[in-house]
Amino acid sequence: MTRKEFIEKSLLMGIGLPFLSSTLLQSCSKDDSIFPKFHTDFSGKVIIVGAGAAGLAAGYLLKRYGVDFEIIEAAPVYGGRLKKSSNFADFPIDIGAEWIHTDPKILADIINNPSSNANIDIIVYNPQTIKSWKNGKLKSHNYISSFYSEWKFKNSTWFDFFEQFIVPEIADKIVLNKPISEINYQGDKVLLLTGNNETYEADKVLITTPIKTLQNEQIVFQPPLPTDKKEAINKVFMGDGIKIFIEFKEKFYPDILAFGNIFQALNEAEKFVYDAAFRKDSNKHILGLFAINDKANAYTQLNSEQEIIDKFMAELDEIFEGKATANYVNHIIQNWSKEPYIQGAYSYSFDGKQEDIVATINDPLLDKVYFAGEALSIKNQAMVHGACESAYSMIATMMKDE
Repeated sequence: MTRKEFIEKSLLMGIGLPFLSSTLLQSCSKDDSIFPKFHTDFSGKVIIVGAGAAGLAAGYLLKRYGVDFEIIEAAPVYGGRLKKSSNFADFPIDIGAEWIHTDPKILADIINNPSSNANIDIIVYNPQTIKSWKNGKLKSHNYISSFYSEWKFKNSTWFDFFEQFIVPEIADKIVLNKPISEINYQGDKVLLLTGNNETYEADKVLITTPIKTLQNEQIVFQPPLPTDKKEAINKVFMGDGIKIFIEFKEKFYPDILAFGNIFQALNEAEKFVYDAAFRKDSNKHILGLFAINDKANAYTQLNSEQEIIDKFMAELDEIFEGKATANYVNHIIQNWSKEPYIQGAYSYSFDGKQEDIVATINDPLLDKVYFAGEALSIKNQAMVHGACESAYSMIATMMKDE
């Protein structure tokens, strides 16, 4: 299920949930589990390209099965689109992936560790004050609070979840600041070349980089990718992405503000303003902006962060009659479109049948090079647990091919 479909079904089905203070890490049922079980005799080495959610999850699974692996990350930090700010507010802020778009039991399923008794504070995200801005008018839609809910971390973030439960198991296997520029899979071994002409060698490779980096051919393949795979990769739309957080002296904004038709805006989820401190037990007033695709491009194409914040503040002042400027304290901006190894938000739509496009991309290259990531999950595309699901599924396929 895509992120868009999840929100749409929540609205249509009238999902309303009580406040949850914490969740014990208890896994989903076996039938619903994304954590695979398999037997493998594989004794070679796997290299994972990319240390985002999919790459970290893939390494975690290989570690559990005793398979030799290494994770090669282009950036100076791991996490990819999992990222947090620890010192902007009195609670950690997800400046990357933020919402848990399914039952929080998925957290236990990702780590699949019966010995873990850790509690994670989770809140139900069901905004109580909901407004829309359309044709210069601000309208209230608070009735939607009765049937719209998702989940969020309370005192932590998606990044913290991985840092606490996934990374400690695999930290010694992560290599940073090594952008892979070429992958040669025509010999017995797969050779990976970095931009500094360093060479890595593996028996199998799992590529977990964002789909945008594959579209822009940041990695050259030898032999070149088959035509049908290249065409399939280019049929996935991943647009611009930006998040802005502003601290204000007081709260003058609703829990969530949509733009245009309220149901269309919530369904498409391309731009909304929200109370980022909602149910966080915070003493701060933190407003967030989430924007993707063309709605994000209006900001990401600007030349500087100052231009971005000036544009957004002007919008807020128009909507709230100057209260934004009057109450401004500080801000942070995460322009995902400017991140060189990410280049946007997440996969959003497909030019054709999603299942066929994903199947073509997922088809391994000579049973040596495999692909995974949020864009390649059929049921949970564009979500963090979808990235994990894709990685787990492809590692299972890789090991079963032996």
